Amino acid sequence: MKTNMHQLQSSNRLEMSKTCLIVILGIFVAFACKKEDQPTLTENLSKSSWRKTQILISADSVAPDTIPNIEVLSGACKADNIWSFDASNNTFTLDEGATKCNPSDAQTKDHGIIQEQENGKKLLVDGDGTNEIWEIESFSAAAFRVSYFGRNSSNQLVKFRVTFSKI
Repeated sequence: MKTNMHQLQSSNRLEMSKTCLIVILGIFVAFACKKEDQPTLTENLSKSSWRKTQILISADSVAPDTIPNIEVLSGACKADNIWSFDASNNTFTLDEGATKCNPSDAQTKDHGIIQEQENGKKLLVDGDGTNEIWEIESFSAAAFRVSYFGRNSSNQLVKFRVTFSKI
């Protein structure tokens, strides 16, 4: 009888150990598989203010990736303008920097809505003076680069590549 009782107790302990192991593994899997929410493009943009630090314009809109780009130098009055994004209401504001092109210009140069498209690969920027769809080429905490088609000063359709840097 002792042998049978001992076998029964060992069997119960083994079953209990298996059950505990399964429960522990289940809890581990439930928490290990939970993905952290990644911030959206708009949320990332709203963490800082931004300034355009480089503007490239393709010389031809037909094949903009196969020809040289021309770098456009903005005057000091445009180079210090500040872009801010608000993820809570999906808006942007473009403010004049310390140097204004015209001293009587309003402090807020433009404002409007932003809307992510294609899971954050593109951003619609639509304001009083801005109506563009930015293709996000790269993004980091310190800078991001966009490209979009627009008209140059000669009214030709060209591809703009703009790099923004965190202020």
